[in-house]
Amino acid sequence: MRWVICAVAVLAFAQDARAQDYVLRGSEPTYHWGGIYGGVQGGFESSTVNFGNAAASQIAFLLRNTAIEQDEQISQWNVLGQRKAQSTSLGAFLGYNVEWEDVILGLEANYNRVSIDANNSSSISRSFTDSTNLPTGHHYFYSLTTTAQSSLRMTDIATFRGRAGWEAGNFLPYSFVGLAVGRANTFTGSTLSYTAIDVPDSVTPPLTPLGDLAFGPASQSSAQNGAFAFGYAAGLGVDAAILANVFVRGELEYVHFAPVNGIQVSQTTARVGAGLKF
Repeated sequence: MRWVICAVAVLAFAQDARAQDYVLRGSEPTYHWGGIYGGVQGGFESSTVNFGNAAASQIAFLLRNTAIEQDEQISQWNVLGQRKAQSTSLGAFLGYNVEWEDVILGLEANYNRVSIDANNSSSISRSFTDSTNLPTGHHYFYSLTTTAQSSLRMTDIATFRGRAGWEAGNFLPYSFVGLAVGRANTFTGSTLSYTAIDVPDSVTPPLTPLGDLAFGPASQSSAQNGAFAFGYAAGLGVDAAILANVFVRGELEYVHFAPVNGIQVSQTTARVGAGLKF
């Protein structure tokens, strides 16, 4: 008899606890989404890494205080291009929801461990004429080559989101926007050289050409470990309740980072997760 009484008491307590997470609205039970929740997740990420301006600071340093940098803006030449990178991710989330009838508003912290690796190397050669600060009638014809190589490895991404959802029974479709923070290791190296010959105007008497110029090859590089990139995150998702305090989710997220050391990263992530509502 004692065992029977104990079993009835446990079942009654379990039903009472379950009832706290379901609210009867009309004739259909609705899941109670308010309160603290947390869980784990995994996903697949496709990233675009833009190295286009990665070498700008090194080239600008090599050509500092020169007329050709001021006139031709050589440091802004797009020596490197874009690379695609793919990665799986594992992470966790923790948040808090507030209910207003069928509207659910909340805040959520989201962390993912990733492995985004990309690198690029290329060179560009250009010829141009520059006459700044030269005697009248003289024009230096330049042949310039610059080479660059750059790499990025991003390992950690955290987002801090504001969420808004619409309760649909045991489902919660939602959208979110927020701040994104990434941590990455970067390296960029640049090498530059040029030659120049004077091509004077044809006049009488003829002008004596100025002496030839030559520079380099000269190199400059920079590396940083644990550099922080900041940006924004936005996306859509849906949570689905499967037990009184257990839910699963699927979501699609877009993250855009401002350049870190001249390298810009953006990514799209599809992920699934499972959570526990406290």
